[in-house]
Amino acid sequence: MAQAKRGSSPHTKRRHALQRVAELEARQAKLERSRPRTPGKKGAKTRALNTVARQLRAAHGALTKARSAIAKAASGHGAAKRAATAQRSEAAKKGGATRRARASAATVHAPIAPFEPHGRAEFMPFLTESGVVYVNPVGSDRSLVGKHWNAIRRFLENRGADALVRFEGQSIFDTESGRRLPFVTDPNVILEHEAELDLGPGFYKRREEVARFAA
Repeated sequence: MAQAKRGSSPHTKRRHALQRVAELEARQAKLERSRPRTPGKKGAKTRALNTVARQLRAAHGALTKARSAIAKAASGHGAAKRAATAQRSEAAKKGGATRRARASAATVHAPIAPFEPHGRAEFMPFLTESGVVYVNPVGSDRSLVGKHWNAIRRFLENRGADALVRFEGQSIFDTESGRRLPFVTDPNVILEHEAELDLGPGFYKRREEVARFAA
């Protein structure tokens, strides 16, 4: 019977040990069935049975050792697999958090601050029912224009039109045209001119950089 080679895998050692146990048990059963007639042969049978018993104990020990090695390897593999799964899960959570943070940064903007040019006139974009024009309000009206754009931004980001309600019936005075211009609060008008709205950096421009002013 071929013995397990040194360095064989636990599964190979287990298979060889099982074969060895089966072989020895068959030999043991054959010896026990034998009926020697002389005292010499009876003694030989006893010695042979003792030898087989010792070999069986060794074979069972090798089988137990191989099974333990297999169980240990399986446990280590399971632990490594769980660790890898946990690592992937953690990486996925971090990736999800990063994507959510990026998405949040892309959609949540800081309040608009008026552009401060070096020229004398400081023009600001202003939404009217006919579209975006540039106006030159003064004092608190400038702050109101910025707040109105923030309300429009909230509406376009699907955060409701409640912020627009406070501007109903309010207006600003444009020193360039000499007229009072009412704030647009109708969502339909805002959506109609949505393509004209660029709420990104540089939204506030100097007069010489734009062409359309309130008439």
